[in-house]
Formats: sequence, structure tokens, C-alpha cells
Amino acid sequence: MGEKIVWGEHLVSDDEIVLAGYDSRPTLAEAQAYCTQIANSHYENFLIANKFTPPDKRQHIENIYAYCRYGDDLGDDAPHPDEVRWRLLDEWEDDLARVYGFPDGVRKISDLPEGVEIVPWSGTGRHPILRAVAETSTAMKIPHEPYWKLIQAFKMDQTKKRFENWDELRRYCYYSADPVGHLFLYVYGHNDQKMRDLADYTCTALQLANHWQDVSRDLDQERIYMPVDEIEAHGYSLKEYLVRSDNEAWRKLMRFQVERAREWFTKGKELWNHIDPRLAVDLAMFTMGGEAILNSIERQGYDTWRKRPTVGRVKQFMMYLRVRRLWKKAQREASA
Repeated sequence: MGEKIVWGEHLVSDDEIVLAGYDSRPTLAEAQAYCTQIANSHYENFLIANKFTPPDKRQHIENIYAYCRYGDDLGDDAPHPDEVRWRLLDEWEDDLARVYGFPDGVRKISDLPEGVEIVPWSGTGRHPILRAVAETSTAMKIPHEPYWKLIQAFKMDQTKKRFENWDELRRYCYYSADPVGHLFLYVYGHNDQKMRDLADYTCTALQLANHWQDVSRDLDQERIYMPVDEIEAHGYSLKEYLVRSDNEAWRKLMRFQVERAREWFTKGKELWNHIDPRLAVDLAMFTMGGEAILNSIERQGYDTWRKRPTVGRVKQFMMYLRVRRLWKKAQREASA
């Protein structure tokens, strides 16, 4: 775990929301330096991933990461009840619309009045992260949609605490995970729907691995990502889930979830041969990390209630060495 970002205070009143960071760091250089600071201070796989990012892509990836992290923390960590967190995310969505250049009251392309045209990313946002994102998106020709989808996922977390079936969970991943892969593809110059479809397998699989690793933490926030119909189909029950009961039915249910996530990781690997080899290294690293989580769940007998599955330091180091070898090979291929 890295240092937790202290964003500052969000000012909330009945008629106005002022997000922490608004109207600060007015120059692009200051905004991008702030995104770099966020990227270098946080945790997860990002710090290692950034070591294997080409210099000409690094600032763009840091800008995107800062955007994702800020929005995620608005939805998960802001010291407010769900209804206020929703308002914070609503304001974040409004500022995204402003920086994109939408007219007042419009938040996505499909809401534009007929005949109205705008220049993408030509507006003025109040938050420095969004000004940095606008610079990246202009340079890399990234559309508004993936950023908008991520905000919808953060909003879902405030209102949807359970998922009745796989289709509902997959739809959540469509908003919460898949757009990240699309953003990476755009940064590396890939604008291809088939590539985005393949990237979705990896992104959703990684989201699933994180969900099954964190069933206990999510339940602490009253969130159950496990599809209810699959819980019941495996002879388990919501009542048992709520008391974190570990029994044979639970282990069969978790085994089923782990195997599906593995299948999705495998399907996603097809993309690696069709993209910039340096991006393929990033995807390989994320896949290795996700598969390592699934292996950890399996090693502890699929009991994720009593102990959170983790990837040991030795395993992490071995993955790092493997990724380093892949990166050196990718650099040779990219320069050939």
C-alpha cells in the first residue's frame, strides 16, 4: 500500500458543490505535475506499471490514472453518506462536461441537440485533473464516452449494493472496468472496436479477481458483487453470505467464480499479438497479477472470509522479473 491521497475538503451546501482542488494549479504544467504526484503516491499495480511505460506515454497514463483515482475516491472514501457522494460525483460529471465543451445541461454526446456541433475538449474545467485529461484526450484523440462511463460506475456504487445475476454484474464491469482498457488502447494509438472487445475480457477478469479477493471488505460497505442467483444455485444463501459462513457450498461457489475469471483472462490474451508490444507488456502484467490473486484464492481452499487472499512478495518479485524481460523484448520490437 502506498501513501493515501489527501484530496482536501469538498464544500457541500444545498445549492452548490465545490470539489476539493477546484480552481487550483491553473497552468497545464502544474495540473500535470499534480497528476504525476497522485500516480506516484498511490498503490495497487500502477507504480510498477509506470516503470514499463514509454516516456512519451507516461504523462498521459498518469493523467488518466489521476482521473480514475479521484473519481473512485469520491465514491468510496469521501466522508459523506451515499446521497452526498452521489452529488459529488454529479459535480465531477458536470466538470467533465464543461472541459469537453458541452453546452449547459448536456453531459454526453447523445444528449446534444440535433445540429449542434462542438470541438471535443475545447471547454474549460475547474479541476486541474480534468484540464490534464483534456490535454491527453486531445493529443490521443480519446472520446468523452469512456470517462463518462467510469463516473456512472462510481454512481452505481452509491445505489446498487447487490447484483441479481451475471448479466447485471457484467453490465457493472462494462462501466467500471472496460473503459480503462479502452483508454489505454487510445493512448497507444489503437482505435479499433475488435481490440476494445478483446480488452474487455482482461479488464472484466481483473475486476472479478479483485471482487473475489475483497468479498469481506466489500461486505463491510454493504456491497455484494456475487450474483444472487449464482449464490443460490450453489446451495449457499444470502443469510449465510451476510454472516460470512465458510462451508462447502461457499467453496464451490467461489471455485466457480475463480474459473470464470480465469477463462476471461485467457480470452483476453488474444489481444496481445495485435497491439503495440509495449502495451502488451502492461496487459500481461495486469493479467499475471489477476491470475496470481485467483491462484491465491485456490491455494487457501476458496475460503476468502477468514483470510484475504494476497500475492506474496517473492511471487511479486518473480512477476516483476518476468515483466522486465518482456519489456526489454518489447522495446527491441518497437524500435525494429
